[in-house]
Amino acid sequence: MGIICVERVLVAVRDLAASRENWRRAGFAVASGEFDADGIRIARLGAGAVEIDLCALRSAESRSPLAQHLRDATGSDSAGGIVGWTWGVKGVLISDERESSSGPSIESIQLPGLAQPALKAEMLSSGLAGVVTAAAPTALDIESRRQSLARLCGTNANTVEYLEHIVVMTPVLDDAIAAIEAIGVPCKRIREVGNGARQAFFKLEQTVLEVVGPATRGRSGCWGLALMCKDIDEAVATARANGLQATEPKLAIQGGQIARIVDPLDGVAIAFMQPGPRRDD
Repeated sequence: MGIICVERVLVAVRDLAASRENWRRAGFAVASGEFDADGIRIARLGAGAVEIDLCALRSAESRSPLAQHLRDATGSDSAGGIVGWTWGVKGVLISDERESSSGPSIESIQLPGLAQPALKAEMLSSGLAGVVTAAAPTALDIESRRQSLARLCGTNANTVEYLEHIVVMTPVLDDAIAAIEAIGVPCKRIREVGNGARQAFFKLEQTVLEVVGPATRGRSGCWGLALMCKDIDEAVATARANGLQATEPKLAIQGGQIARIVDPLDGVAIAFMQPGPRRDD
């Protein structure tokens, strides 16, 4: 299985209409149509070549493998959040290779596609506590995916050009590194951050997966997204004009500038970034 990218991020939301408005206020262009399959309804937005899917349960009877994760993330004590992502794969999925064999079946979920109306994503064990991952076939290159998402969703008013990194907290960092490398995604770098914590970095195309461990109690799972903008001042101004609180841009540790939306969007911490010289080398 040849993993080449993070194909999309899956975000659990309680109320899809309200969530569409939340993300629009933050400056994201949300596709007008919605995808409905297996009792789950999905609204789509784009961060460059990476799709972000806002996923809401439409039916309590849904038997999708994703359904219980959505229930857990939107329960009484949770406002939602990132439940995981799909890896983009070049080539044939394992389940397709087994179609004519008597081997064990592999669970899959139905998701909206770009090159086709729908695609089948094969569920994978992530090796990360509280994180769901799947493998989705990817027939388009990075620029074709970027253009397709732009046509589908429109232009982001916040000037977001791509997903720079996903932040994940994990109990045992070495176990997480081994699990991710086992599916063919090599760790690029490990960094000590103090108090016994370390960060491991994996990069596919423009997106970095930043895995931090050990997580403090109750913090395991996906934490947030950092999104690279063409104009960070415009991103902050757009959020504020739409009634959201956003911090002033400041110098980022890794270089460039960073600003944050103060309150998470559907449980997702959002940071806007703008490129600049690195400061941590």
